[in-house]
Order: sequence, then structure tokens, then C-alpha cells
Amino acid sequence: MANATEMDGQFSKTPILNPQKSKDGLCSETRRHKHCNNRIAYANTWAEDVQNYHTAKSVLPWKPQQNQVVKYVTRYDKSREEREYDVVLGRYRNGDKEIGQQQRESLERMHNLEKGRAKQLRTMQRFNVISNEPIVPETKDSTNKQLIAQPYRTKHESEYNIVTNISRDGVSVPSASDNAHTSSQPQREYNIVTNKYHAFHDVKVEQESAEAKRLAVQKYFQTRTFDPVQITLVDKDREKEFLLNRYAQQQKHGKDRNSLLPPREQSSEGHLYNILNQHVIDAERLATRDKHERRPLNRIKKTAVEERMRETGLSQQARDTDLCLNRFSHDRYVENSIHGFDVISNKPYAGRSAKPLVNPRSHTALTASQTIESGLSVSNRVAPSQRPLSNLQADQFDTGKANIRINDPALDSHQMSASHPLRPTPGAFVRTCGFEKE
Repeated sequence: MANATEMDGQFSKTPILNPQKSKDGLCSETRRHKHCNNRIAYANTWAEDVQNYHTAKSVLPWKPQQNQVVKYVTRYDKSREEREYDVVLGRYRNGDKEIGQQQRESLERMHNLEKGRAKQLRTMQRFNVISNEPIVPETKDSTNKQLIAQPYRTKHESEYNIVTNISRDGVSVPSASDNAHTSSQPQREYNIVTNKYHAFHDVKVEQESAEAKRLAVQKYFQTRTFDPVQITLVDKDREKEFLLNRYAQQQKHGKDRNSLLPPREQSSEGHLYNILNQHVIDAERLATRDKHERRPLNRIKKTAVEERMRETGLSQQARDTDLCLNRFSHDRYVENSIHGFDVISNKPYAGRSAKPLVNPRSHTALTASQTIESGLSVSNRVAPSQRPLSNLQADQFDTGKANIRINDPALDSHQMSASHPLRPTPGAFVRTCGFEKE
């Protein structure tokens, strides 16, 4: 039997001639297979399979009432909603909707009126204070009450009043008497009907007008600083300062026009001083012009200025040299000469072709005893330029150290012995700062 394949490509079915059981234990005749953990059973014939397929396509797997239909809103629907209200005519285009809106507005208007009327009745005066007539017809004066007769409750058995000897008929009626005491109530000094005072009306009106004017003036000047009537400032200090500034401006009035002229015209003689009485008009510009005119004369003094600047530079250079020599640098000299030869030329300092050793002007730091004996200051870093006062004092100092300078013109470095290359000859001038006793 040939293979039969469905046209939509969803099923393919090949009949098995020899029915055998598959690995999962199902018979091949039933043509069952597993898919997503659901068993799908096929019919025995191809026609039944096609019929079941079309039935499955036509029957929905859910209830129609459970499915909500999707409503698609188009641009046409939105444009109808936007044009629902006519802004020119002020009404809806749909007649039924316009009638419903008018009814709702009328009901809301009536409700607001009733609500406002009830609120006004709760807060407003219901009676006319002049005629005592009710403003609202349905209202009544709560103060106009009828006197209700109250039974007289006696505390004794007497049928008459023991003071007035008037019998009691069981009802207490107020008796009107001419000498009855009337309660004194405060009377208003102003009549609201005639809008006048009861007494001294004109005097009180004038007093009120004057007080109102005073308060108005006070409040007016609290927010304003200028009095337009007197044309002055309200604050006296500010008015005085303004007058001083105005007077200063009046003194130099018209001088600002010179700033609009060209620079050469501003510096002319007629604008700087009065050519008749020689009174200075603009001292600042006159000083600037004098400096400008003296420039050629100052240029002649160039040589003297340069000479003075050269002397100043030389003195500064000498001062810098002294500062360099006075600084404590004797250790640097010791480090250069401690090896016995020149580290650059490799020439020894002793021997036949010895290189002369340059003695420095510096010396090692003085101890306290050396400072006392020498009389030098602690900050001194240079050997003294004067010899000791006596030969005895000169013999007390050891001059064999490397920090001793011998100033003897007749002494030749080649005549010095090898053992004591720095030992001076008798009578030589010794310059030292070691000052150590033998």
C-alpha cells in the first residue's frame, strides 16, 4: 500500500503490513504517538481522519461567551468624539445629548440656588432693623412671644399676699405701676435712622474728619518717600543728602561735555586751564599732559638712570655673593678633599706633581667654648680677617687643621713640608676659626 500524506503537511501516515509492538508497548495498528505529553489517537481509515481534522478546525476549544471581542478604535471614531461639542455655537451636535445636558445643568442650578438660600438664611438678618418687618415672608420674630401664664406655687396656706394684702386667685399677673423700676440699657450715641449723632453732631463729625485725614496721611507716607505738595523728601536726612549732592553737581555742571570731544581737543590748553588768569580747570588732565611733554627730557637722563641701575645690580650681586659664602658649606669642601686627590682630574694633593689645595673661607661649626674664646657670633660662618692681639694668643691655637687659611704672600705652597702642608712659617698671618688649644 502506498504512503498517504495529508495535503497541509501536518500529518503523515504509513500503514504497517505486519502489526508489531513498538518499544513503548503500543500496537502499531492503533497508530498512536506521544506529543507534548498528550496522546493523539488516529482513526482506522483516512476518511475518518480527514473528517476529524475538519471537525477540530470548525469547533472552538473555548466557550464563545468567555472570549472578549477586541474593539479597534479608529481615527474616524476619535475625530467624531473630538467634534462632538461645537465650540462656536456652545452646544452639542447631538440633539438628545444637548437636551440631557441642559436638564442636568438646570437641576444643578436649582440645587445651588436652594443651597445658597439656605446658607444665607442661616447667616443673614431676617428682620428689618428699622421697621421690624420680616424680610422673608415665612419667617417669624422669635423674640415676639406671648406671655404664658404660670401657676403661682405658694409655699404657705395663705390665700392673699401678706405684704400687699392682695388675694391670690391662683394666677400671677404682672401689675403695672408708675414707680416700677425700668432696667437701664445702654443707648447708642448714633441714630441709624437719621444717620446723625443724638448730641453735638457737627463737632463730632469734624473730629472724625480730622482723625480720618491724619490716619490717611500717616498711611500714605508709610509707603511713599516723596511729598508732592512740598516737593521734598519725607525723610529729613535724605533730603539734606540730596541737596548736598545736587550742589556738588551744580559746581561741575557742563564739564561732562568735554568727554564727548576728541582726545586731542580734551587735552588742549583752553580746556585744561584758563589762559587769562591761569586757573586750573582739570588738574588730572593737566598733570597727564605735563608728563607727556617731559618724556623727551627724561629720555636724555637715560645714561644716569642706567648707571644707577647698574650700581644697584652690582650691590645686589655682591650681597648675593656674601650670602652664598656665609652659608654653612664647609662639609662640602671636606667631602671633596678627604680622598687626597681631585675627583675630576685625578691629581693628588701631595707629592711631586701635587695639585695645590684651595683653602676655603668657611670653617666648621664653633662649639660653645670656641665661641666664648674667639668672641665671634654664633651665626658667623667666615674666618676673621684680623690676627690675634698677641703672639701668645696666636700660639694657643692649632693651625694644622684643614679649615685654617694662611694669608702670607711670601709663602710658597711648594716650600711647605709634606707632613705639615698647611703649617705656616714664623711671622705669617694666620686666619683660622678652629681655636683649639694645644
